[in-house]
Amino acid sequence: MVDYDAAVAAVQDPNADPILLAKIAYENPEFGANVAVNPRCYPGLKRWIAEFGDERARETLAQYGFTADAFGGPVQDQEAPEQAAQQAAEQQPADAYAADQYVAAQQTAADQYAAVQSAADQPAADQPAADQYAAQQPAAQAAFEEPVATNPYGFTAEQALTTTDQMQIAQIAQYAPELRACIARNPNTYPALIEWLGQLGDPAINAALAFRQ
Repeated sequence: MVDYDAAVAAVQDPNADPILLAKIAYENPEFGANVAVNPRCYPGLKRWIAEFGDERARETLAQYGFTADAFGGPVQDQEAPEQAAQQAAEQQPADAYAADQYVAAQQTAADQYAAVQSAADQPAADQPAADQYAAQQPAAQAAFEEPVATNPYGFTAEQALTTTDQMQIAQIAQYAPELRACIARNPNTYPALIEWLGQLGDPAINAALAFRQ
């Protein structure tokens, strides 16, 4: 649970860290209404609060026209719809942070994969271009050195580079700053977090973001 005084200060801060606001909404539900009206409360978090927040938080959002239905209906687990509400309530709001952007992020990764596959399937006449692309990839990969994980939570560089779990991605970004460059390279990292990473001014992170392009 977030310290009470820290939570009070965060919900009143117009420049609060969105990840901290999500943590407060989940661990300190009595602040849900305060989080909902903070200018740094992003749509995904509002959606989560509109569905799983306490009555006061839901009523506050409703006054501004924000309801679970307005955000596209409740968050559901396609594998077990009847347990969706219970499972979602047990998750960090960090899942909701990317809920409305996750599909787009996944599609981007799929498009990138399809582009590589298409290049591999081109006729022999296109082979020189494909060879040039393949030759560039090892050089780009070699330029990146995996950082040493020093966080006490057990997060590794491999996890940061490959995980598809949006909640875990948010947790690594928050609790393992030494792995943020890896998160920046992970094709599954959702756009809102990519934007936040780009604002940090860290050279290693900026280099990793450039690699995505």
